Amino acid sequence: MNKRIITSTLLVMLLLTLAFYINNARIQNNNFFQINDTVEKIILYNKEFDLYLKNSFTYNNFDIIENKIKKSKQEFEKLHSNELLKKLDSSKLHHLLKTLYSQIPQKYEIIARVKSYRAILNKSFVIAQKLKKDGIDKNLSPLYTTIMILDKNPELNIQNELQKLDKLFNMYTSKNDKFFLKHSKTILIYQEKLNVIHQNLKKSSLETSLNKFNTNYNYYSQSIIKKAYLSIVILFILLIFAIIFYLAYDYNLALSRKELSRFRKTVEDSDNIIVITDANTRIKYVNATFTKVTGYTQEEVLGKSPKMFNSGEQSPEFYKELNETIYSGKKWSGKFINVSKDGTLTYEKATITPVFNEHNEILEFVAIKLDITKETKAQEQLIKKEKLLLQQSKMAAMGEMLQNIAHQWRQPLSIISTAATGLLVKKELNIKTTPEEDIKTLNAINDSTQYLSETINAFSDFFNPSKEKTLFKINDVYQKTLNIVLSKFKNANIELVENIEDIAITNLDNELIQVIMNLLNNARDILITKENIQRFIFVDISKKNHNIVITIKDNGGGVPPEIIEKIFEPYFTTKHKSQGIGIGLYMCQEIITKHMNGILTVSNKTFTYKKVQYKGAEFRIVFPVNETIERDSTN
Repeated sequence: MNKRIITSTLLVMLLLTLAFYINNARIQNNNFFQINDTVEKIILYNKEFDLYLKNSFTYNNFDIIENKIKKSKQEFEKLHSNELLKKLDSSKLHHLLKTLYSQIPQKYEIIARVKSYRAILNKSFVIAQKLKKDGIDKNLSPLYTTIMILDKNPELNIQNELQKLDKLFNMYTSKNDKFFLKHSKTILIYQEKLNVIHQNLKKSSLETSLNKFNTNYNYYSQSIIKKAYLSIVILFILLIFAIIFYLAYDYNLALSRKELSRFRKTVEDSDNIIVITDANTRIKYVNATFTKVTGYTQEEVLGKSPKMFNSGEQSPEFYKELNETIYSGKKWSGKFINVSKDGTLTYEKATITPVFNEHNEILEFVAIKLDITKETKAQEQLIKKEKLLLQQSKMAAMGEMLQNIAHQWRQPLSIISTAATGLLVKKELNIKTTPEEDIKTLNAINDSTQYLSETINAFSDFFNPSKEKTLFKINDVYQKTLNIVLSKFKNANIELVENIEDIAITNLDNELIQVIMNLLNNARDILITKENIQRFIFVDISKKNHNIVITIKDNGGGVPPEIIEKIFEPYFTTKHKSQGIGIGLYMCQEIITKHMNGILTVSNKTFTYKKVQYKGAEFRIVFPVNETIERDSTN
């Protein structure tokens, strides 16, 4: 066998052994420091808990102690899950750990109990003070003084006070007095419970157990550290052997150079952008694709920081997270918005990988980036187009709203004007009116004003910009929609035939209102063109399997077959331009498919209602129920 191969194999074995011992020592050393740090933190938190338990009556901000409990539990979980502690070969430390694992959760329970007791005490103190202020029998004043300084009088025999208090219940008949006695008893009982907790805490001290474990663990750690020194001695011995294998290393280096040359050619010819920096993120290599995309030559960027490409479009936190990731030895993936030499923005999908030397130190960083500028700009244009369509849809809906407001406000405003003017004229002409007539007139004004207020609420709910999914009843959504459009339907003599199940669902309520309103208005627009017919719109809402199904059907004759496939296209309309721009049905389909994970279809139907046959268009909405709660309508 080749001598170089034998020596190389020996060197590799020695280096692997060295790496194992160094890594093992590093792991043990890190664990020892982590455990010590964890125990110290738990000790500090425990001191905070003892301070809280001692002075909890004046400890106003419980959020602080809650936060410390949370952090303490995190440290306790680190201690409990530490694999090194589970493998300790010390029965004494195992016993101390078992004690800690029992006492720490008990401490959390005690804190929670004290918090609960103090909440009850504080409430009863407040009520007792209010009752005293409102007035109680003067003979109860000593009792009031006793409970107010209860926590400052540890010598007080609470059991005796409770017995005295029980006798007082039959002596006072006033509601305030009895209520005061009731809360006084509550204060005494829960103060005694707190006293019992404090006594038990003195018997079982978590602080003592923590200090005892910490002392014993430090002693145990010292013995392990001594073993680490032995590993260091082995390290030096292995280094001496490593010198012997220098020639083998030289041979391996020659092979590496050959591989590096092949790798360099592959990188240079790659269609991806390749950037290599040193450990201080100074550029040491870029390939030809980099120059093609950015416009910078290799000579212009060597030795410089990649910060020169920053566009300012990404936050300092973005770069902070990037640096923390790669300097921790992890690979980072993400997207850059950089600026090229001519000042144009470039979008790059990148992966940055740290490269380590034989000592596990970061030697350099290799960034492999893909230019996605064209794709990103195309996506941005698509998003802008969708936003424009949505804005146009909202503006069209706003115009519809203003028309509906005008329709619904005309009659109540007329009533208010007539009633107010009539009353004013009578007063100016000194025409006597009876109180009943005045009340009737004012009630008419008030009723009309309330109606106007209700319609304003309905319209403002529709324009609520919230995009969060909320729990609502579909029947409520339908009624809100109806409140908005009903006046126009009455004016057009359109009869609504409804079959609506009472279903609750979590979804986008305002978007659903917009869809239903668009479909109802489309049906109305068709029907008002039909003369000498009885006009109907049929609305069915039901739950089938795991879906909500909404159908809106009219008897307007249906959609012409030549255009039925086009009606969901943007800007397609058969109406006069003054009546719309053709995005209503398009936005309905966008909302249902993209935001509600459903489908919206249209078809022509022939059907019979009250023994008369009709034909019309039927719009059908189907979307998943997801989280639904079916409730009785009386809820």
